Amino acid sequence: MSVLMNIFRIAELRKRIFFTLCIMVVVRVGAQIPVPGVQLNNLLAAIGTENNNFIAFVNLLSGGALERASIFALGVMPYITASIVMQLLTVIIPALEKIAKEGPEGRHKIHQYSRIGTLAIAGIQGVIYGNYLVQFNNQTSLPFILIPSAQFVVLFALAVATGTYILMWLGEQITENGLGNGISMIILSGIVARFPQAFYTFITKPNDPILTLLLVIMFLGIIMAVVFEEMGLRRIPVQYSRGGAMAGPSYLPFKVNPTNVIPIIFASAVLVFPVQLAQWFGPKAPWLAEVSNALQPGELWYSIVYFALILFFAFFYIEIELNPHDISENLRRQNAFIPGIRPGSETEAFISKTLYNLALPGAGFMGLIALLPTFIVSRLNVPADIAYLMGGTSLIILVGVSLNTLRQIEAFLNMNHKEGFLTPKKRTY
Repeated sequence: MSVLMNIFRIAELRKRIFFTLCIMVVVRVGAQIPVPGVQLNNLLAAIGTENNNFIAFVNLLSGGALERASIFALGVMPYITASIVMQLLTVIIPALEKIAKEGPEGRHKIHQYSRIGTLAIAGIQGVIYGNYLVQFNNQTSLPFILIPSAQFVVLFALAVATGTYILMWLGEQITENGLGNGISMIILSGIVARFPQAFYTFITKPNDPILTLLLVIMFLGIIMAVVFEEMGLRRIPVQYSRGGAMAGPSYLPFKVNPTNVIPIIFASAVLVFPVQLAQWFGPKAPWLAEVSNALQPGELWYSIVYFALILFFAFFYIEIELNPHDISENLRRQNAFIPGIRPGSETEAFISKTLYNLALPGAGFMGLIALLPTFIVSRLNVPADIAYLMGGTSLIILVGVSLNTLRQIEAFLNMNHKEGFLTPKKRTY
């Protein structure tokens, strides 16, 4: 309680918390507003008869906005996809790499390109999902589209593309004026918003008491395991040379999981593409439909590809964001060195090897937990919407984003010489 009181005693921190909560309210209100031309009650009743693991997975990341045909139905996934594409192109295309290295101005240009890509991807995905809703509307006994199909697809694509752009802007506002990473916080709000409904369904549905106890233990165990890994650090000793004298030892702190939840979010965004392409091309590409079916949650190829993507983005993120060359150069400029390692290429190789040694088990651990819901659905016969909340991607994002936000709060408390959650002051008795 004393820490909570300290939080609200700091004016700037109090303002940032209030600002973040206000944005979250706006996001959740927007997620309840359906696109014009949709009869919401009929849509919810029709979707309630479906048991689609893919829809449950994507709907989780959008906070239930997809199943409501909301203006925020696509969430921030188009922005994440555009960011992935731009980062890959920055590595491949020398001109973009040169722009990225121009400092803040170059990063601003790359960000502008990502925004343009976001609108394009959101528009394409809007058309795909609009067509899917039209097909679903024609098959169900409860029609929910009130306007002509072609008009609805265009209107739906424009509405959800605009909604994605608004979410992207709101995320940037959280990053600048609130707490935590804005895009991650928006995803977090969507996951948290699904918990009350899933919990109510779980406790009202007749269940085997042993199965219920097993799921609760599994839920708590995953949280403990992710927190344990997220808090783990690998400290590399560093010494500084000041005017010929040696300063006291310091440390380079690398997390046991240096990439955090980024590989999970990126891999989730990429896996959506095959299903969207299959819906877009339909019967014209039977092979694409087979690929889409193989990459549905619960299938063997889905597990293999998802796990491989998590590993790929873990190493990719290290090269892009935790560049060992840049770390080595920063140490050299500060007249710092790692004891027993020569400055320059040897230091870069040592840091690179250390990060890779951390990333492999860290990303592997995250990948195994991310695949846990498929086991829960197939082996324990638990509904998909509950399984994706009780384990896997949702809990990893939930714990990872929460801890990062908590660290930011901790930094504000430490700057104001206040007791925090993670590093409480020692008490004397």
